[in-house]
Amino acid sequence: MENSVEESIEISPSTMPNKRIPTYNETLGWLLEQLPMFHRVGAAAYRQGLDGIQTLCRFIHHPERRLGKVIHVAGTNGKGSVSHMLAAILQAHGYHTGLFTSPHLRDFRERIRVNGQPIEEERVVHWVSRLQQCPDYPQPSFFEFTTAMAFAHFVESELDFVVIETGLGGRLDSTNIVQPVLTLITHIDWDHMNLLGNTLPLIAEEKAGIMKRGVPLILGRTQVEEVQSIFENKAHELRCLLYNADQCYRLKKVPLEDSYAWRVERNGKPWSHLLHCDLLGDYQAENLGQALMAVDVLRQMGEDLEDEKILQGLSNVSGLTGLQGRWQIWGHHPLRITDVAHNQEGIRAILDQVQSTLIRLSQEEEGDQPQAHWVLGMVSDKDHDAVLALLPKAAHYYFCAPNIPRALPAEVLAEKAKSYHLTGSVWPSVDHAWRAAVASAGKFDLVIATGSFFVVAEINHCGQG
Repeated sequence: MENSVEESIEISPSTMPNKRIPTYNETLGWLLEQLPMFHRVGAAAYRQGLDGIQTLCRFIHHPERRLGKVIHVAGTNGKGSVSHMLAAILQAHGYHTGLFTSPHLRDFRERIRVNGQPIEEERVVHWVSRLQQCPDYPQPSFFEFTTAMAFAHFVESELDFVVIETGLGGRLDSTNIVQPVLTLITHIDWDHMNLLGNTLPLIAEEKAGIMKRGVPLILGRTQVEEVQSIFENKAHELRCLLYNADQCYRLKKVPLEDSYAWRVERNGKPWSHLLHCDLLGDYQAENLGQALMAVDVLRQMGEDLEDEKILQGLSNVSGLTGLQGRWQIWGHHPLRITDVAHNQEGIRAILDQVQSTLIRLSQEEEGDQPQAHWVLGMVSDKDHDAVLALLPKAAHYYFCAPNIPRALPAEVLAEKAKSYHLTGSVWPSVDHAWRAAVASAGKFDLVIATGSFFVVAEINHCGQG
């Protein structure tokens, strides 16, 4: 009989009853301040290899081997949304479902969820205290530590399914020690080139590293030939079935009185019902198609997934899984939206919706043409020029910097923006920039904040939507 996760931990002075148990805030402070965290400091926190996570998991008796049915999701953009969609579908069917994603927007515990509920503070304290005792790896990265904690929590929660989003890349990502039943890779585009490679095929090679022998792979979109061939060759080598979701599913937006729904075609045949999704970004069409393709493959594996419950899950993704920051509407008059789009592909995905939103607002406004007030902050290691070149020149920009070491100073961002004829004002913080944009906007204007997960996170944290 296998030992439990707990039984592999030897009692040490820090786990003895007479030692004061740290509070959750003390534990969180240690996690965020003592461990190198990629999302705060960038490449300095990146550990290239799986030895560290394997050492941590060996110390707690390999929880990664006892997770239940794992669905592993990688990609450049959309992998968080797809992961949450799949978790929502599974939860709607009554499956006990774990979900591991990153980064968090408001609370560290968002990263590790069971049936939509964040890991309890007490369990964070518990697992941090345990993992701190690992003698063979005294300086893990933040993500390695968090991944091991997630695996341990999922095992003790006795789950049916676990949906795991990679942190960065795939091949050397800390999550890549699991044995999934299904893998998904969303669209491949330019991001983290300093770590993953400076060509799309090199980036694709890293993402393809999550593929496992005999395990089906679902691509969200048929890639450009030089990238598609990477996945096709790897699938042939590993004897994996490969599915291109966009070749099977087509989704078309259907306007309704107060919102919209999706008309779904599968292999050219329309569904008999409309699909409603509470994630409002138009770009979610591709992610929804990939999630539906995953449902088809899971059905082929014998899972009893019902159309009615699939629709229920997708209509309440945020409610079931807590997802935020994807074309998230905070209020109206002025319309206030945050979106975590932070790279070239992400910004491109929201531009049409920004334009269509302004057109809709102009139909409501009888006077002046609605204006876009754009709160923009970025981190220093992104391709700023590629993003700035896409942004609309007619918008007024509120340049700011998220409160992390990795942030690009607002003054530097504003100076770069001038080269692309983007004008605006510089603000000392995200909060100041957001408040200024809301205060300056007219009743029928649009206020939107993008450029970094951390810009959206600070707006969420301040509750200033």
